[in-house]
Amino acid sequence: MNQKGFTLIEMMIATVITLMVGAAGYTFFINAFNFSVVQSGNTEMQRETRIGIDMMVREIRNAGYGVIEPLTGGIHDSAAAFSVFSSGNNADLDPDGVANKIDRISISGGFQLVGTLTLAGTEGATTITVTPLAGTDPTNPTIDGLTVTLNGFHTANITDVAADGLGNYILTLDLPLNRNYSASTSVSILQTVTYSVAPFGTEPALWRNDGTFNQVIASNIEDLQFAYLLNDGTMVDNPLALTSPVRAVRVSLLARGKDPEGSARISTRPAIEDHAAASTADAHHRRLITRVVEIRNLGL
Repeated sequence: MNQKGFTLIEMMIATVITLMVGAAGYTFFINAFNFSVVQSGNTEMQRETRIGIDMMVREIRNAGYGVIEPLTGGIHDSAAAFSVFSSGNNADLDPDGVANKIDRISISGGFQLVGTLTLAGTEGATTITVTPLAGTDPTNPTIDGLTVTLNGFHTANITDVAADGLGNYILTLDLPLNRNYSASTSVSILQTVTYSVAPFGTEPALWRNDGTFNQVIASNIEDLQFAYLLNDGTMVDNPLALTSPVRAVRVSLLARGKDPEGSARISTRPAIEDHAAASTADAHHRRLITRVVEIRNLGL
């Protein structure tokens, strides 16, 4: 009867204190976890956005490579079917389903490297021997009928592709070489590449279409906008003719990521170029990257 113990009141007080400490610890854990998720998501969002814009910038900078004759500024005879630029101002739906809000762009150039000259090419020759990129086969799928450029200085259509039995390939061209070319000269196929934003599952994404493959470059991309600096110094959203007057392109890419709590109204889609800002905030974190890229190959 003389043993000490806890009274009911003491037990209740201890239980309340334990619950309060546990609740505080749980709240701290949830907040720390959500912060970690947000930071991880923002890092991934930043990484994907940079990958997407870096690829676009690189190909926009090289637009016209193999299409424009670098010494005269004119179009190569075999590249007449390629437009250096094609503007798609307000061409696509935004993620809210509103039509005519997101831009797209199509650019042409020697973006697909086939390989390099195995042997030096001689002026007037109509065949070249090419060492292909590792793991590629110019006959599967065949590049016969496509347009090829040597360092951007000679552009011609391929009329035949044949293996030489030594791991290299002999390409027959419809136009003779305009000068001598040294071994290891790069050989590239002309393509028209289109960048646009379209759904990928439940979220929008940045797509790259080269006429053969349509692939996602970056996920969770909410907006894509372009502005064009013309040779006379004016900046326009939708030039009537995207050819030699274009001096540079401003590219804006907006990414978004869902907040882990889901219900918070934490940000509003901003205005970019001629796409007005959203009217209300939503539960997304956002990152905007803008680059200005000068065009190299338009002969200006």
